[in-house]
Amino acid sequence: MLHVPFLAFHWLDEDEEIKFFDIINTKAKGIGTSLSRFLKRESDNLSWIATQLIIDPNSPLYNKGTLIGKRTKEKHITLQNVYNFLLLLIKNTKIAELPKEKILNITLTLF
Repeated sequence: MLHVPFLAFHWLDEDEEIKFFDIINTKAKGIGTSLSRFLKRESDNLSWIATQLIIDPNSPLYNKGTLIGKRTKEKHITLQNVYNFLLLLIKNTKIAELPKEKILNITLTLF
């Protein structure tokens, strides 16, 4: 289950509704690809593996990566970077057919 926050406005007149609609649909900032991957981790195996590589204390990427894509001096690897690496790792191989846990173990062994 994915919880999605939302905001509802009641009793707006038509002009207020138009104003809010315009602001929301023209000025809203989208989320980054790393955060999007993190949110999809339960339904996308590579997103799950990439997340595990960053949050698992046994991973060499532990505490070196960021889940939301905002880099710092300490966390210079983004979840999207790890995801892209995984895409290259499994591209045109039988690895892609393995369960996500096995792909994670292969990746940890590779590192």
